[in-house]
Amino acid sequence: MNKLFILFLTVALIFVITGCGDDSSEKEKSNGTNEQKTELNDDNSKTQEREGKNVYQIGETAQIISDLYDFPYEVTVNSFELTTEPVDGVKLEEKVLEVGENDRFAVVNVTIKNVSDEAFVPNEMISAQLIGETVGENSYDEEFFTDRNKELNPGEEITGNLVYLSNNFVKEDTLYLAYEYMATDEETRFKLPVSK
Repeated sequence: MNKLFILFLTVALIFVITGCGDDSSEKEKSNGTNEQKTELNDDNSKTQEREGKNVYQIGETAQIISDLYDFPYEVTVNSFELTTEPVDGVKLEEKVLEVGENDRFAVVNVTIKNVSDEAFVPNEMISAQLIGETVGENSYDEEFFTDRNKELNPGEEITGNLVYLSNNFVKEDTLYLAYEYMATDEETRFKLPVSK
């Protein structure tokens, strides 16, 4: 009788140990899945941070605070295109000594509105950099959108073309128009998809 009881106890103990082992391996599998989900969520939140509150699409209006001068202004990107066609009557050949097959004007049509209490000259107080993975940082051509050189009174707005020139724009999938560039909190970007 004792032998039968010991055998029964041994078998029961084996089932308990095996059951515990299965539970722990299931937990490990489950924890691994949860860790993977957490990593994916972290990646998504990093993407949202990069493209979060200070990243706008074409047609959206951003209210921006000047990092250096501490006044508000609004910018709306109305349209964007890469082109070899003349812009505001200026041909590509007038800007490039020898036009290559990838040379393009990048034309960003923007509206700038003064929503502050003080007048300012946009070209003196704010700037917009065109940036991308391979093109680095580009400044606009001063020959275009000359209304930026005039005083803009409170409540007034101006619209015109910011024009950039490069032979690397066509290599990008997305470019960004950045205001308050490199100002950590105030940097504001407009996402500009590149049509191939």
